[in-house]
Amino acid sequence: MQKKKDFRFELLMDAGNGAQKAGDILIKAFAKKGIYVFIEPIIPAEISPPKRTPFSLSGAVIRLSDSDITNIGSFSDVVMVEHEILLERRFQDQEFNEGCTVFLDLGSKKRAQDAYDAVEKKVVDSGYNLVTFTIAEEAEAIIKSLNGNGKNMYYLGIMARLFNVDKDFLITFIRQTFKKLPKDKLDSNIQIFEYGFLANLVADSDCISFDGAAHKSEKVLLDGNTAVALGVIDAGIRLYAGYPITPASSIMHSLARLLPAYGGVLHQAEDEISAIGTVIGSYFAGVPAITATSGPGLSLKQEFIGLSVASEIPCIIVDVQRGGPSTGLPTRTEQTDLFAAAYGSHGDGPKVVISVANVDDCFYVPHIARYIAEVCRLPVIILSDYMISVSYRVVDKLKQCQLEDVKEIDDFVLDHFYLDRLPDTIEMVKENQNSPGIPDQMRRVTGLNTGASGAIEYSADSNHRAHQIRSQKIHAIRHALKTPERFGAESGDLLLVGWGSSRGAIEEAVQSLEADGYSVGGLHFKMVYPLPLNIADIFKSYQHVVTVEMAYGDSLKSTPFSMMLRSETLCDVKGLICEAKGRPIKPIYLIEKAQSFLKEVQHV
Repeated sequence: MQKKKDFRFELLMDAGNGAQKAGDILIKAFAKKGIYVFIEPIIPAEISPPKRTPFSLSGAVIRLSDSDITNIGSFSDVVMVEHEILLERRFQDQEFNEGCTVFLDLGSKKRAQDAYDAVEKKVVDSGYNLVTFTIAEEAEAIIKSLNGNGKNMYYLGIMARLFNVDKDFLITFIRQTFKKLPKDKLDSNIQIFEYGFLANLVADSDCISFDGAAHKSEKVLLDGNTAVALGVIDAGIRLYAGYPITPASSIMHSLARLLPAYGGVLHQAEDEISAIGTVIGSYFAGVPAITATSGPGLSLKQEFIGLSVASEIPCIIVDVQRGGPSTGLPTRTEQTDLFAAAYGSHGDGPKVVISVANVDDCFYVPHIARYIAEVCRLPVIILSDYMISVSYRVVDKLKQCQLEDVKEIDDFVLDHFYLDRLPDTIEMVKENQNSPGIPDQMRRVTGLNTGASGAIEYSADSNHRAHQIRSQKIHAIRHALKTPERFGAESGDLLLVGWGSSRGAIEEAVQSLEADGYSVGGLHFKMVYPLPLNIADIFKSYQHVVTVEMAYGDSLKSTPFSMMLRSETLCDVKGLICEAKGRPIKPIYLIEKAQSFLKEVQHV
């Protein structure tokens, strides 16, 4: 038996064959045993892609630890894969650890002998351990009787044996997951699982165990999009209008089940433009509302975002970023919508941009977004990304707020986003901000320029006043911002700066670099625009400042956040991690890049 403190493994199958379902069952069992988990589903971009093709790659990457973890890690130690094509495809991502063990199902080898031989040779030549197997005949017969379904249960059995998970304990989770199946089909799936468990592919000495202990406090297992949906309800937002788009759609799926029970309304609009129009209309009537989309949808919403600015009607937009431009990479992660969010609309239309880094952020961000949107009467854009949206994590049970009046927002929510309470009164362009239905308080709504009375005005002074007041709203937020979250040394040779889902990699890299004697700090932003007033002073405490972004950059093209920071601080901020590969940032890669950078600049 091998005891581990940190371990990452993968289960890879054709889309539709249940790899993610098997992964979900396994992580629930781990979490129940007190082991910390972080799971990244691998989801194909196409709907029902043809099986036995690279496009059909589906599965789960799972990281386990005996202590809290904030990211998916760098490399996998074990890979379980259904056939040679998926293994060849996953090789391209270069995420297998040294000494990685690859379990390869030979069930399709007769139809692709040469391809199997080639990929098996590649595994061995790369220094990985290869374990080949075929599904037991008894299990294969049951799978055939289920029309080809159930292979994931066999793999789950092998994994349960590998990780020394009690068979009967895991069966309880299988029963919970498939409780809606007819009894005979459920029993068949359990039989397949048991055959996998008894396959004896792993010697006792090679089994893996963790020192998991029952959690002292109540924990929950949540993914980012579900946390956003639950946060929407707890924040007192009563209307969701959206149009399906990957990877934001599951927010709408969750709210479709839950929001009506809390007195809310879910509206599936005919398109992205209609969705944001509905949100603005709802807020005009006094009902807090929100929409969620991804990059292509954010582009379509820009004109209505401008209307929200000009008319001073709040709106909240969640942008779950994916690879772009255009349709791009629907099921891969990037941080490339920053400029579209902060500066996207035509004209000078100030707006607020907040990022999320983990499940906790996802739950509380609707609260802070609603607070800012209603106090300042501005659009607020929440930037999540694919990685955060689909990744499950074990977290403490989240404190509920049951927010009704934004003036009563809890201080701990403000502190969570490093924001002091905003002034009680903030000047508006239009003095009358009443909702419809109040006697003698009829209010004009227009995208045209207006004066204080709300009447349309085209004078130079009136237009300048409107711009000034809208900017003052942003300045009020800027003055209320505290110092962002910091890691490591508060002065030194290098500062790693990031936002959104880069947080976990930055924290882990700083801890590792400091342990190796480097003078390194980290700075992570939740509020991405506007930025706090003191960041230039923080930057001057370090010899070098670099950003960590999932966005392309090179010697002639700065990454979005490094460009924003340079313009705001006039400090020499460079992009250290500036790749758009659609994969999360590896902590080990960040560590190596930081070491290489310091060696280069200190040598010079």
